[in-house]
Formats: sequence, C-alpha cells, structure tokens
Amino acid sequence: MTIKINIKMKRKLLYSILLMVHLWSCGDDEPTRTLTELTLATGQNDNTLSVNDVVVVIAEGLDQNGQPLDITDLTYSTSDETIATVSNDGTVTGISFGKVLITARAGNVSEQIDIKVFDETLPNMEIFISDAGGFANPPWKILRFDKYGENPSVFTEENISWPQDIIFIDDKVIISNLNSGQITEYDVTTGQYLGVFAENIGGPTRMKIGPDGLLYVLQWSGNGRVLRYNTDGTFVDQFTSAGVAQSIGLDWDEGGNLYVSSFNMGSNGFIRKFDSNGNDLGNHIASNLQGPTDIWFDSNNHLIVNDYGANRVKRFNGSNYVGDVVTGISQPEGIGILPNAYHLIGSSGSGSVKLYDQDYNPKGDWITSLGSGLIAPNAVSIRIIE
Repeated sequence: MTIKINIKMKRKLLYSILLMVHLWSCGDDEPTRTLTELTLATGQNDNTLSVNDVVVVIAEGLDQNGQPLDITDLTYSTSDETIATVSNDGTVTGISFGKVLITARAGNVSEQIDIKVFDETLPNMEIFISDAGGFANPPWKILRFDKYGENPSVFTEENISWPQDIIFIDDKVIISNLNSGQITEYDVTTGQYLGVFAENIGGPTRMKIGPDGLLYVLQWSGNGRVLRYNTDGTFVDQFTSAGVAQSIGLDWDEGGNLYVSSFNMGSNGFIRKFDSNGNDLGNHIASNLQGPTDIWFDSNNHLIVNDYGANRVKRFNGSNYVGDVVTGISQPEGIGILPNAYHLIGSSGSGSVKLYDQDYNPKGDWITSLGSGLIAPNAVSIRIIE
C-alpha cells in the first residue's frame, strides 16, 4: 500500500511541474530578441552605378538566433559625399567617379557595402595587374579585371618569374620577368603563351614605348644600361651611355630627355637623366627619395614619383622637391592612367589598387585582394578595347 501512494505522489508532482512549464512557455513573457547582425544588398551583382544614377541599399536584420528581425532606428552614411550620397531610406546617388563605403547602422550594430560609381564616358577597357606575390619567390600571376575593377580572372601563370611590367603590342601582351631575364609573350585574348620575346636581360623591370616607337627596357642588374628593341622583339642597342643599378621607372620630359629611377631602398634612391641620344647627364634628383619605383610627368611637366620606401607619391619641379601628392599609401608601385586622367596606383603593402582623381584626391580602393587573390601589385596596365 505504501508503495502505491508514493508512486501516485510522484506522478502528481511530475504533472504539476510539466503544467507549470507549459503555462510559462505559453505566457506573455517571451524571451527577448536582440539585433545582432545586419545584411546589406542592392539587388545588383556588381554594386555599380553611373554618375546621377541611383541604387537602393536594402538592410535586413537578424537576431541572436539568426532569425529575421524588424529593424528600428536604421540610419545610413557614406564615406565620401563627393562620390555618392545616401538618403535615410538607403537610396544611393552617384555624384562622381570613385568607390565609397555605405554604412547602415541600427543601435550598436552596423554593416558596410562597397558602391562603385563609374564614369560612363570612359571607353571599354580592361585592367591588367602583375602580381609579384612572394617577390623573389612564387606565387606569381597576371590578373585581368573589367573596367569596374571587377570579375577578376588569371590571365596567365605560365612562364613568368617575378613578373614586372605589362605592355600591349597589337594583339599580344609582353611581360618582363626579373628572375628569368626574359620578356615573355602571350595572346591578349586567350592568354596563350607564345614564346620568348627577348632574353639575356639583366633582370628586366619597367618597359615603355618611347617617342621613337621603340621599346625601352630597364635592367635591375647586369650593366644597368637601358636597352631598346623593335616591337617584334629584335634587339636594337644599349641606348644609354651609363648604367643605372636597380632601375625600375622611366619617362620622358617635353624635351625628349629620358629619366630613370634607381630603387636603392633607403636613403640612396635617385633619378638619373639622359638626353635624347642617351648621353648621361648625371643625377637629376639625389635626395628626398627612399626607394623610387615608377615615375611619370604630369601635364605641368612635373615629375611624379612613386616612393615605395617612403609610402608616398611625390612631386618634383625640375630637381626641386615640391611635396607629397599622395600619403597614406603602403609601398606604391605600378601606375595606370585612365583616359579621364584619373590614376590607378598599386599599393603593394595592402594588396590593393587605389583610385585617385586628376589632382590625386583619393577615390577609394578600386581593386582589393578580396575575391581576386591579389597579393602584391606591381605593374598596373590599362588596355583600351576598340
């Protein structure tokens, strides 16, 4: 008899507990749901728009369990109102060419999305980048992007060895390779390897078609003299009367004089000057440089220098240092000038390619490592597609 009573009591107690749990779960006091995450989307795959066009950023909220949650007090902001503005409902309006970050915020939770505003007056084009990867060691590759800096693809990884510069000659691409001493050649459409364009070069770095229509090639090592080739790869001559060690940038002034930069990382970087016949005129700039790479003349005949060692882009008037046109860039190397005079400058230290306007105002990271695998941009070359 005693055993039966205990069982009944236990059953009654268990029933009471289950009833209390059920009443609690069905009551009005539901567990508090908290906003922990925002997701942003525009409904467009590439998140691009043209100047004066609009796109709407749609924000959705998620709670601590990953379930959709209505958002209150949502606000939007833009990283640069000169590129794009954003209204309270997430409508983004393109103002000028560049890339911005649109931030959505609700309480302490925020999320960002990249928006690119494109200049539709630009012709159709592709952007090629030589990725130095591990520098003297692989991985190395040549990447190709569309005009928006999107849709990356590997153009080639074949027969390249610490790739440097990229030049387009008709329907071909030639690539200088510091390690192998070769310039290799590829079909511009397919990326198929076509063979050796030129070889036995002392670490070829920068290349450029000169005023005379010949290809000028710099040597990092060897005798350091500037070499000239016909555009079919046949050797012409050693153009300069003197060599420049670790040469890695070249351009011509309005008078046809050639300038060559010497990297010499540290305080000994310099820029050498040669006349139109290749005669040595000595150091043009021998101070205020800590590791110059690419050089180019602007519309005012000022010499602009990517100073890799100083993490700056510098301007010189003659041999006089004027000042910095770009700061806040890590190890600048590679320059591509767009038809609208905007600049794409490689930032080797950040694995990105940055966009600047005609006056070198920053307009965002046009290409990043995210999605492309870009490690260390070296050359940045623009191909206009007819």
